Amino acid sequence: PPRVSQAPRFTLRQFARTPALWFQFTADWEELDWPLLQDPSEGAPWRSPFEWGFLWGGAPADPAPKSIGLAPADLAAALARDLSEGRYILTGNLTSSLFADDCRFVDPNNAVDGLSRYRQALGFLFEPTRSQLDNVHVRVVAAGSGRATIEATYVASGELKLPWRPKISPWSGKISYDVSPVTGLVVAQTDVWNITRFDAIRQTFTPGSTSRR
Repeated sequence: PPRVSQAPRFTLRQFARTPALWFQFTADWEELDWPLLQDPSEGAPWRSPFEWGFLWGGAPADPAPKSIGLAPADLAAALARDLSEGRYILTGNLTSSLFADDCRFVDPNNAVDGLSRYRQALGFLFEPTRSQLDNVHVRVVAAGSGRATIEATYVASGELKLPWRPKISPWSGKISYDVSPVTGLVVAQTDVWNITRFDAIRQTFTPGSTSRR
């Protein structure tokens, strides 16, 4: 007769709340008591992004000197290269001299304070060789005596570095960069998507193909 697995069973919500079920290096992490992971009967407000900074508190600062006083147009061109060539929102491969060390990075699901924490967090998300970022367009939308603003649009897709290899279908995003009028560095990055955070989470917990071509 077929054997019945004796492995512990759990729901997706229980899995998401329990880091000990994720990887070997998260085995000692405490259970996450975030509102988004609460049972709907507990009245969880599914609105604010996760604050991930506490996971990367020990990330060292990048020693690279900053590109102080870069003109907004030059900064936009450098960000366009980082997006097109480095695909940095998927890989973390960015030019750190363009960002303030205490820059805040926010998207619909995640929020991180600090450049080094952001780069470290990105290293655990997407598989670079199986992820794409295309149709990049970057422009300066405000400049002058006040704080400059740069906007970028893109289309991305990819595979996450999780054991069940979930694939995130192509989505469109728009990034707004707030630029300090004093240093010319990016001090805040806000990314918005054309998919809901619920759809992104659903895809994260949907198993993909485990074959490697």
